[in-house]
Amino acid sequence: MRRKVLLIGANGFVGQIIAESLKDNFQMIPTAGHHKPEDGYQLAVEEPNELVNILSHENPEIVISSIRGNYQAQLEFHKMLANWLAPKGKRLIYISTANVFDGNLSKPWTEDDLLNPKSDYGCFKRDCENMLESMLGDQLTVLRLAAVWNVNCPRVRQLELHSHSGEPYRTYPNYMINVTFAEQIGEYTKYILDHNLHGIFHVATTDTVNYFSFEKMVCKALKIKLPQFVAEAASEKIFFAILPGRKEIPNKLQMTVSDVLSALKSTQNQQFPV
Repeated sequence: MRRKVLLIGANGFVGQIIAESLKDNFQMIPTAGHHKPEDGYQLAVEEPNELVNILSHENPEIVISSIRGNYQAQLEFHKMLANWLAPKGKRLIYISTANVFDGNLSKPWTEDDLLNPKSDYGCFKRDCENMLESMLGDQLTVLRLAAVWNVNCPRVRQLELHSHSGEPYRTYPNYMINVTFAEQIGEYTKYILDHNLHGIFHVATTDTVNYFSFEKMVCKALKIKLPQFVAEAASEKIFFAILPGRKEIPNKLQMTVSDVLSALKSTQNQQFPV
């Protein structure tokens, strides 16, 4: 019998990618905030009591949270979720971000490094990670993502929009980044569930690249005329990168920046969830 997965935030960009990857091997129960998805539930982050009703009715073995919304409401929502999961021994996969390290951009960061956020978003994600870890322990898996790309992602759409309109497009030539190929998130999630892995995983390329250079290479790979780039220089080189270090993830699931560019080029005529 296929294990039941409650996917919270199923209509978001990352949620749709995960759903597509798991649908053949798991019984997927989707929720979305703005409307009721097929075979699922409408569930807003401001409705933690409705969350408990859905959990009690469906009794999933696994919950994946990619929900968005007000930060304080998300904290209360996830606290209610953890309260339900903890005594039942059920597991949670929580989608987090590289921004938990945005208070120190002097180097790339690995899963073992202490969190150091500065932005409101990074501080919220840190607080939510810490709260969930304290309540769930080994029942929790955290996937931290770098900037997510595929042929239909919002970042590609912005490059296309500015290319067509001629409107200036801001870029950052002194930023060294790494990136996440969207379909890699689904592959990681499936592998982690299939092999019962726990803890923190950075889902991102194993190397870094100059931000401005990467955007130009994306345009070349997807045959997008270069927008009118406006460079916003920094006084020194800045890293906004999270490097994957977990040895349990096989090489076949790891990607370099070059791999991501090749994947973008080879899939430019395919339609992915958006």
